[in-house]
Amino acid sequence: MFTEVTILASPNSSVITTLAVGSILTVALSGPRVVAQAVAGVAGAITSARLPEIIQCLNAGQQYAARVTAINGGAVTVEIYPA
Repeated sequence: MFTEVTILASPNSSVITTLAVGSILTVALSGPRVVAQAVAGVAGAITSARLPEIIQCLNAGQQYAARVTAINGGAVTVEIYPA
């Protein structure tokens, strides 16, 4: 288990506008991608050098959350951590 800071890839602007710094997102597998899920929908994809490890942990049943740490226009920075 670990924490990781990353910027969401392919951010969904209609979901991003519902977020604020401190918002908690659910990290989930969506087909071949790992996504950050908000109440309003998928906020964006998780990209990380540790993505294979994150996928392995999710497949093993470990749950992760992503806390929004910064929003700069369409760029959303999140900290991923065990839930």
